[in-house]
Amino acid sequence: MKVPKEILDILLSSDKILIASHVSPEGDAIGSALALTLGLEKLGKVVEVVCHNGVPKRYEFLPKAEKVKIEPSFEPKLLILVDCAELNRADLPKEFRQNANLPMLVIDHHPKKHGRKSENQIEWVNPNAAATAEMIYELLKALKIPMTVEIATCLYAGIISDTGVFHFRNTKPRTLRLAALLLGYGVDPQDLAYRVWEVRSFEATKLLARMLKRAKFEPEIGLSWSVLTEKDFAQTATTDEDTENFVNFLRAVDGAKVAVLFREVKRNFVKVSLRSKEDVDVAAIARQFGGGGHQAAAGCKLNLALHAVVKQVLSEVRKTLKNLNSRKGDVDGDKS
Repeated sequence: MKVPKEILDILLSSDKILIASHVSPEGDAIGSALALTLGLEKLGKVVEVVCHNGVPKRYEFLPKAEKVKIEPSFEPKLLILVDCAELNRADLPKEFRQNANLPMLVIDHHPKKHGRKSENQIEWVNPNAAATAEMIYELLKALKIPMTVEIATCLYAGIISDTGVFHFRNTKPRTLRLAALLLGYGVDPQDLAYRVWEVRSFEATKLLARMLKRAKFEPEIGLSWSVLTEKDFAQTATTDEDTENFVNFLRAVDGAKVAVLFREVKRNFVKVSLRSKEDVDVAAIARQFGGGGHQAAAGCKLNLALHAVVKQVLSEVRKTLKNLNSRKGDVDGDKS
């Protein structure tokens, strides 16, 4: 994975750097941002990570997470977006996004949307990377920045977050080789797997119980789905942040090809998480509703009533699954 020279040049020539990722950041977003910060500081750069909505509690243990700002504390000369390719999706103050007029570097592994980039924007997008953290490792290596246990911890957290602790199909031989290398710097794999993938509060556990009790399964097409309402969050004293990894319980249902979780964060604002097995492209479904992601993991947000979102999204999912099953039936028929 070769780092483009223009990426190295702009980093070496910039002294005040601001790093951000997408709203509702997960392990790869936070881990990549913190690892890059730790590395660039070794080059004498003034670097700051901004998460306008705060670092999710699950990731507060990561090195330097306590230094993350709600808004920039200085005038940056360069903005870096990691695990995020669009400024309007960045977890930055609205005023900053609207008035940002500075060079911007995008480092991302999500498939690129078709669209024009600004003249002062440089992109390094590699959908073949299992996580943006893989790209950050290659970048730090190209900059000849020595690895530390703190940087390795942030990178490892990013990798296991986006590979489901090496469960997902995006796990490649190079992913495991990099993980082994990072372990060599003192990373504790058991502790990180627990913190990133397993741990949840008792309140969140009660919320999970509600989701599972409400779950539906349509075995004839392979669809597993559930709903969490605004009332569920209020009655369990939880937030949407507590639902990380919930959708994977639906995905784990035997026979499920697609799993969908609807979360009514507030009235007329619903977040949708989609996961798939086999060859179902849930990112294509998410894009129909203004979202995106990977083929096997995607999401979207809709400003509609919960019942309307459920009806519209499930209609598209069912249509996709029925078409897939129909094509497979045709192939099987040709073989007989």
